[in-house]
Amino acid sequence: MITLRSFKNSDIDLLVSYLNDNEVTQYITGAIPQPYTETDAQWWVNNSMNSEFTKAVEFNGTFVGCISAKRGEFEYSRSAELGYWIGREFWNQGIATQAVQEFTELLFKTTNIVRLFVSVVSINTGSIRILDKNGYVLEGILKQSSCKNERYYDEHLFSKIKLIIES
Repeated sequence: MITLRSFKNSDIDLLVSYLNDNEVTQYITGAIPQPYTETDAQWWVNNSMNSEFTKAVEFNGTFVGCISAKRGEFEYSRSAELGYWIGREFWNQGIATQAVQEFTELLFKTTNIVRLFVSVVSINTGSIRILDKNGYVLEGILKQSSCKNERYYDEHLFSKIKLIIES
C-alpha cells in the first residue's frame, strides 16, 4: 500500500541514499546535485514539507521516492510538469504506477490544473509503461532534446488532460 505524504526530516538519510544511486538518477533531471548530500536533502525537505505539488511516496510505512508537479506560469498556469522517482529496490512492484495514478487524481481534484505532462527519455521504458498504464498519451517525440553525461536523448512527451464537462 502506498501513501502520498509531506516530506519529513526522517526521510533525509534515505533521500541521500536513493539519490546517490546512479540507476535511480540516470534518466531524471540534471537539476539534482551529484553527489547528493545531506545538506541537499535538508534543503529539499524544508522546501517541500508544505507543498501540495511535492509528495513523498511511502510504501508499507517506508519512504521510497518522490512525486511532484511544477505548475506553469501565465497562460500555462493550468498545466503542470510531472516528475517522479522510486528507490531502485522498490522498482517493478507497481509503486510508481500507483503513485502516478493517485497524484494525478489528487491534482485534478484539488487544483485548477487541467493538463499534466511529462517528458521521458526514450530508453526509460519503465517510466513509459507507468504513463501508459495511467492513461497518459504520447503527444510527440522530441529528437535529441536532452543531453546528460555527454549523451543525447530523444524525449517522449506524454500528457493527461482532465475531462471537463461543460453544461
